[in-house]
Amino acid sequence: MERLLYNYRMIIKRQIIVFIVLVFPFIVSGQSNKFNLESLSVEANYGYGFIMPHHNSIEYFVEDHIKTFDLKLTKSTYGNKYWNQLYRYPHYGIGFYRSNLGNDDVFGYANALYTFVKVPFFGSSNKTNLSWQISFGASYLTDYFDLEDNPQNLAIGSNLNIFIDLSLQSTILLSKKLSLTNGIRFTHFSNGKIKSPNKGLNVISGSVGIAYHLKDKPERIQIELPHIESKNEYTILYAVGIKTISRYEPGYYYASSLMLDYKRNYSLKGRWVLGTDIFFDGTNRQYSGNTEKADIINSDLYQVGLHAGHDLVMGHLALVVNIGGYIYAPVEVLAPFYSRIGLRYRIKEKFIANLTLKSHYAKASYFEWGIGYVFN
Repeated sequence: MERLLYNYRMIIKRQIIVFIVLVFPFIVSGQSNKFNLESLSVEANYGYGFIMPHHNSIEYFVEDHIKTFDLKLTKSTYGNKYWNQLYRYPHYGIGFYRSNLGNDDVFGYANALYTFVKVPFFGSSNKTNLSWQISFGASYLTDYFDLEDNPQNLAIGSNLNIFIDLSLQSTILLSKKLSLTNGIRFTHFSNGKIKSPNKGLNVISGSVGIAYHLKDKPERIQIELPHIESKNEYTILYAVGIKTISRYEPGYYYASSLMLDYKRNYSLKGRWVLGTDIFFDGTNRQYSGNTEKADIINSDLYQVGLHAGHDLVMGHLALVVNIGGYIYAPVEVLAPFYSRIGLRYRIKEKFIANLTLKSHYAKASYFEWGIGYVFN
């Protein structure tokens, strides 16, 4: 029975991760124009870099540089959504990533499927330009921690992980259909503490590639920009997650976040954020002296924090970054400060779908998967 329950939890865990980090980005990409052959391009990149050894247990086993390969299918926007104009007509699409991880026997290889958006900040997206790109997806790492077969791998505790990639890129037009691309990128692999250990792997690399445009890009259009209806917003959002304690202690623990935010819309592209968090973390039971109490009424399992942040807005989609600090934490916490990064999608103007990752000093705590409501 215990084995069946374990297998069931593993299946649920994999389904949750796949939906969150792979299916969810495809859903939110649907706010833009649909894929067709117009303005479609294929891009291949080769990269070379190194593992950032943020922990001694990782640095000791790194033996080789990182070699990466990307294959991307890219769609150019042309202005049918107002945010296309605000962001200089960005590109978006899907991609496949493959790399080694510095030690084939310990860390293995990474394979990832991801969605991305690339936004020019200098030059035009249909000419030579400089751009920033953010990518989210699901990755499969061939090797992970196993107490008997691979105890040296203290970075990754599961095959299935998230893939996050931030990069600075340039595009140089060689002809009407051919472009040279190159960039500097930061890549992160982690499972969000769903399985321990989860120190994560970080890669810094440079890349060069070729993009081929299958058809001519459609003529760009401009539409009237909407007015900001209300500069002040208030949101309430509740999110849940699961996490583990360590590689030596089996079991999954419930965690949740209740967020109350004030937001100031300073433009169609962004919002400043001030707010408070009420956290529940089942793993805090290991530090509690009130274990005879039910978890839900055990005050040791709760923390309260204040945060500030920013939402980068692209239509209904927002990239969320928060930095916060605890003002109430009755038992030991990993750090006095915490951070949050992820995506929120506005549904029917009033409801929000949330996918964020809470961390302490770049160490993942848990995925926050939730829904919220907006008050004006």
